[in-house]
Amino acid sequence: MIIPSAVLMYNAYSAIRSNIDSLTQIIDAPMEKLVATKNIQSTLLRTELPFYLYMNRGETADREAFIRLAVDIDLKFESFFKHYEDIDAQLPLPKAAHTEWLAAKSLGESLLTTSDIPENKVLLAKIDQFSRHLERSVAMLEEFSEHAVEEINDRRFFAQGSEWQSIGALSLVFSLGLLLALLASISLSQSIIEPIRKLERAVFRFSQGDTSKRVDLQAKDELGNLATSFNQLADRFEQTKQELDYLSIHDHLTGLFDQSKLIKEVTIEMERAKRYDRSFSILLIDIDSFRYVNKNYGRLVGDSVLCSVADKICSTIRPTDIASRYGGDEFGVILSETDIKGARESAQRIVDAIEENPLNIGDGKKLDISVRISQVTYPQDAENETALFAIAEQLLANSSSQISYTSDPK
Repeated sequence: MIIPSAVLMYNAYSAIRSNIDSLTQIIDAPMEKLVATKNIQSTLLRTELPFYLYMNRGETADREAFIRLAVDIDLKFESFFKHYEDIDAQLPLPKAAHTEWLAAKSLGESLLTTSDIPENKVLLAKIDQFSRHLERSVAMLEEFSEHAVEEINDRRFFAQGSEWQSIGALSLVFSLGLLLALLASISLSQSIIEPIRKLERAVFRFSQGDTSKRVDLQAKDELGNLATSFNQLADRFEQTKQELDYLSIHDHLTGLFDQSKLIKEVTIEMERAKRYDRSFSILLIDIDSFRYVNKNYGRLVGDSVLCSVADKICSTIRPTDIASRYGGDEFGVILSETDIKGARESAQRIVDAIEENPLNIGDGKKLDISVRISQVTYPQDAENETALFAIAEQLLANSSSQISYTSDPK
């Protein structure tokens, strides 16, 4: 009975180990694609600064910095296509982004290397054309990144299905192994049955959603290897789950919560306010002339403005308050247990923190940032989240002052 048991356990271990390796590859592949795309996108955005600095002051160091970045981008695109051409036969967005980059690079190099500077109107048109090509390339890579995130989520569900198959196989093998071990010899019960029971208990808890359980087997035999493989699978699953959970509720640029998470938190805050008969307020914050910043300074500076505003908001509000990116250049804040007067004071602190600290955009230049804020308070202004956001958005759209609200605080 011992020989059949050993053969069964070895074959089961080999099959499950192969399944674990395949599962890891399924999860890793789209994550690597997302990281590669973000790397190219980040380098593309960095080319704007040396280009505009050279056009303003004509220093050789700025031109050389642009050329180095251009070479780096070309190498990254080449590596990306070489790696993924056979995996993904259709890569329309990265290829289109590459085409836009080549057009931007050609314009940029012609402007940075020519000694025959065109007249001002033609020069401005070429600079604008360079920015448009670069922005389109970045936008296409951003869209491809969003597809990669969707692919990660899809593969996550597929990986979970494979995980349940592995768990079922493990349970079956452990049950058969337990039966054969009992029939083989009572003297071997402590060396075989107890490790199997540990594995079985761990698998059961894993199947119930408790992914924190690990199997502690010091043995260096097949069971010990199987326990190690199980622990590695559980660690990888836990890590991937945390990464996906973070991506699903956070804005990738500012690190704040996204709009869907903000709305969920408002619902939770509303239930708490009803239960304890308290108030809370919502602030919607809009950056003034943000399109002008993007158009005249480039997307890199625009992203810096968004990150700067996000940092000022987080440093101004309380730890119990919640900040999120509500839209393109809009942010949302939940002020827990805060009435109309308190909300207006918080809004004023945010305005002061942003407008009193201009953004340093290099070359000794600073960019003034101004914002408009609308505030609504539950339950004074509305008694459901849809109405609260509708009022806040209407106030923000019609606002002619820094802070707008439905009524004066008493």
